[in-house]
Amino acid sequence: MPLYRYLPAKAPCKLCGDGFEHRQSAQDPALASCPTCGQTVSRVMPQPVNTPKITAPLSISRAKQAGFSVLKRTSNGDFEKQ
Repeated sequence: MPLYRYLPAKAPCKLCGDGFEHRQSAQDPALASCPTCGQTVSRVMPQPVNTPKITAPLSISRAKQAGFSVLKRTSNGDFEKQ
């Protein structure tokens, strides 16, 4: 179930502050009033999440150049540096 953010009509509210989050089904209608204080609320659209795009495939040599330690799993389950 998605988590929706609601803002009160007169912010800040003494009970719910600058807003609250409410988990509800996508088919359920938006809340008209705050369940805590009863004030009129409006649902805020979620902000998009920006994720970095990997432009080149990762490789062991590039990881070493970037300063990372590359580990390899041995047959007994331990890890050793490559």
